[in-house]
Amino acid sequence: MKKFLKNWTLFEIIFLVSSIVAIVTCFIFGVDKNWFSLVVSIVGVVSVMSVAKGLVFAPFINIVYNILYAIISISQKYYGEAIIYIGLMIPISIASIVSWLKNKNSSNQSVVEVNKIHGYEYLWLAIGTLIATVIFYFVLRALNTNELIVSTISLITSAVASYLMLRRCSYYAIAFILNDVILIVLWSIVVINSGTLYLPTVISFCVFLVNDIYGFIHWKLEERKQNLNDKTIKQEQ
Repeated sequence: MKKFLKNWTLFEIIFLVSSIVAIVTCFIFGVDKNWFSLVVSIVGVVSVMSVAKGLVFAPFINIVYNILYAIISISQKYYGEAIIYIGLMIPISIASIVSWLKNKNSSNQSVVEVNKIHGYEYLWLAIGTLIATVIFYFVLRALNTNELIVSTISLITSAVASYLMLRRCSYYAIAFILNDVILIVLWSIVVINSGTLYLPTVISFCVFLVNDIYGFIHWKLEERKQNLNDKTIKQEQ
């Protein structure tokens, strides 16, 4: 436990605990209760916070969350969410385990080394995203997916974010921020139509949004710190 907590600031611990308390409180006082939604939301908060900190064990937690979230998505006929989490995000999380474990920060082995990707990779990512958007739109339409347009956008932003996370690029957080906004809308529609049963899920994505904004700032600061350390090492050589 001490080894785990040494990588967390007091602010981060308070934010994590406060987020979980907010989700549990919402669940307790909600008229309708879904225990599975509560568990998924809590695991998700821990997962997203771990990724935001760049902790090397984060992809392991991510896999658990991906499986749980896919199950809850299928229950609402959000097949796009299920497809992206089972078919793409779980394999990417497995690949991220290998990538992140191989690229630990030299000064802190619990944190991943931030990576920069360059022009051509962004270009191919943009082209791939455009093609995938068209393909998945028709796939999801064929599956009679609820909220087709929103689900398609959610699927694509998740895919882009997951790829950038695999590549250890700080801009993964920007894609996840966009995805969080989409998912808040998506699950708010469920709450409006079906009651407060999935309100903890909406609250969790609101927490994700704040956390991913923090994650982007944290990764940028970590990137700057790592660059300074590399310059110092080169100067000493």
